[in-house]
Order: sequence, then C-alpha cells, then structure tokens
Amino acid sequence: MLDVARPGRRDALKWGMGIVAATAVSPSLAATQRPLDITNPADARIIYRKLRYRTDDGLLFSWIKGPYMASTGGDLIPLYALNLGSIRRVTQNSDGSFHLIDLEISFRVDVQTGERLKSLYNPITGETVTVGGRGPVPTHVTVSADNEAMIPAAPGQPKYEHERAPVTIFPLGQTELAIRDRSHTRVTAPDGSVSHLNEVSTISAPRDIVLDPRTTHVNSRVQSNDVRSWPAWLKMGDRPGSLALFANGGTVSRFEDLPDDWHAMLKQYYPQIAADPIAVLDGKIKIDAPTW
Repeated sequence: MLDVARPGRRDALKWGMGIVAATAVSPSLAATQRPLDITNPADARIIYRKLRYRTDDGLLFSWIKGPYMASTGGDLIPLYALNLGSIRRVTQNSDGSFHLIDLEISFRVDVQTGERLKSLYNPITGETVTVGGRGPVPTHVTVSADNEAMIPAAPGQPKYEHERAPVTIFPLGQTELAIRDRSHTRVTAPDGSVSHLNEVSTISAPRDIVLDPRTTHVNSRVQSNDVRSWPAWLKMGDRPGSLALFANGGTVSRFEDLPDDWHAMLKQYYPQIAADPIAVLDGKIKIDAPTW
C-alpha cells in the first residue's frame, strides 16, 4: 500500500461525495506510454486523480445510495436513506492545479420505498420531524499542485476543519485497483454549535484501465461510509450515539447514466436541472429549494 497524500493536512472544504483533497498530475507523466506503477509516488498521484476526478478537462457524473442508521444502545436502527447525484466539471490549470465546479443534488428518501421524505417518524424519540436539507448550489473549488484545496469563504455558512489520514492504493481482488480515503472533520455552525464527521470512501475500477497511461478517467465503483453527530433536524437532543451512512455508488461517463429513480426525482423537484444541468453547473440558472 502507498501513501499518496500527506497526513494531517487541514483545510476548510466539503464538497461532492464527501470531504476530499486532491493531488496534481505532472503533464509529462500523464503523457508517458508505460503502464503506471503504484509504487512510484508520481504515478500514484495520477492514479488517485484518475479515480477521484480526471487528468484532463471535462465533466464527471457520480452517484451514491444507501441508508443512514442511528447507532445507539448497541444497535443500528435505519432512519432514512440517501439518493445522491453529482455533476462536476474539472478544468486543468497550467501550474498543475485544477478548478472544480460541483453541483450535488441529494434526496433523503424512505429506506423501504425510496420515496422522497417530507417528514420522518423518529423511532428513537417517538417524534415526527421535518426532514432537513437545502437546495442544490454549485460549489467552486481550486486545488493546487501541492494538495492545497481552496474554497471562497461563504458568510453565514459552517466552518470546516478537516484532517485526512494517509490515502492508500491497494488491489481489490484480482482485477481491480482501489484507493481508500479517510478523514475527520469538525464542523462549526453559524450559531457556534459543533458537530463531527468521520468519513471513509473506497473507490475502485478495473486495474488495467486505471494503469493504462492513455486513460484520463474511469468509471468507478464507490463505497461510502460516514459516522456523524446527530443532525439538529432529527431532534435527538443529548442522547448518546451517532448517525452512520452505509452507501454504494459509482462514477459514470454520461448524465443519463445516473440512476433512473434519481432522474425521476430530479425531474419532479428540480425540472430546470433535468432540462439543462450544465447551465445550472455554470450558475447560469439559479435553483431555489422546493417548497412542499
């Protein structure tokens, strides 16, 4: 296994499918014709970026689905599920950095039916609560050649203090190659309240495609797990425990290849995005959160 990111890095960044940092790619290495070598640190940085993003300019489409469960009293209790799609554009810069625009559209849904939730019965408290969330807003991020991720400060938005563990590359079975990202984030809300998020993502794809120097991005599989403090809208109060996500997903080449049920909800709740997602990605169309 090989560390492809410096441990202990701190930034204030959260976007896309989780809290991540990225590594710049050397143009000379990107053009090489030899297979990439996971033991070579420069090649490992290309592999990481190829699996997470892409090594050239272009669009990315990703998704994850899975239940959020309450971890309390020695048990896991399903509360709701996540159905998330993301539309992103990567633009390379001449200095080895890149610019990322990320438009994430997530729906909190019923674990069994997959229907979008307006309210939720909390079996732990016995209370019915209004499901929280916000409308989709494109996020602009610049990631420098030395792993520094920079996002403009947003007045009235939470502050993120993010620390990543070393990223590793490892074989997954006999035919796939994977990276594993692990991070911890302290989130300070505008009202001063503090919560915590621990996230582990495993991203994999066919080894031969990943190591092929001619490929700039891959269709990948994603396993996403996080453990976080109770969100305020669940009204858990000071009960001990946490909320845990168990999700799977992937990256696909085309917008239409995102899951059908996600597309159906997108057309119902955000028809402007469904009609022209790239215009929204570029901020040409502003989207408000739906009213129930």
